[in-house]
Amino acid sequence: MGRRFRRWLGTVPGLAASTVVTTACAAATTAAFTGGVHLWSEPASVSTTVETDPLRIDAEKTLVQLIPADRFDRTRPDKGCAGFWDWARKRGAVDDGSTMLQLTVTNSGSNAALITGMRAEVLSRTPVSHMVEATCPTQGEAQVYAVNMNLDEPQPVGVYQKEGKHHPLDFTVAAGELETFLVTADITHGASKWKLAVDVVEDGHKRTLVVDNDGKPFATAARPKGIESWTLDPHANGDWHAAGHVERASGRPQGRTS
Repeated sequence: MGRRFRRWLGTVPGLAASTVVTTACAAATTAAFTGGVHLWSEPASVSTTVETDPLRIDAEKTLVQLIPADRFDRTRPDKGCAGFWDWARKRGAVDDGSTMLQLTVTNSGSNAALITGMRAEVLSRTPVSHMVEATCPTQGEAQVYAVNMNLDEPQPVGVYQKEGKHHPLDFTVAAGELETFLVTADITHGASKWKLAVDVVEDGHKRTLVVDNDGKPFATAARPKGIESWTLDPHANGDWHAAGHVERASGRPQGRTS
């Protein structure tokens, strides 16, 4: 039996084998959270991609990051605001009060798949360390489904917003189609590291897709009171301008200029 199994494995193309292994690893990762894992022999047809850089998401949002004070060196990001995101992340930045990501769910199978829910798998909750607020003003336009969740809750669950009302997720991704979601996770106390869990039903099988930030958890922190604030001028020489100390904003944080 073992020899036949090894011979069978040798006939599986590398890409298909990688897909099966990746699916199994993702399912094992979420076993403790979901209380069980459902594996089947056919390769999964539903996949996800994620984007966290606001300039690559058509979303109207000033770029705001909280950077550890001892790593804020006031150097100019390459390409101004276009390079701000990568520049901040290399300095240990976390999202200021709210994390926004664009999630694309693709169904490459022959049957429709149902998305039954989203939630945040919180990995840690910690106090916020000594941070500096760094902002870079930009704007765009969002034309995707909006899903919101509250990281302050013990088990954050995503809800779909439509016409000012909250609805549980119940989306069908037709065969050969994709759907895009703008997921926003807010926090008002402390800091949190988390991953996004997406529940799907595919060919009658329930499973959970776990989405992270390029191999790392998402990191979101509440803005501390009296934080030192700096704003990048993207139009002049790329200089940083001090905006003094600011109080915690009510609702979603906005950038400040001097």
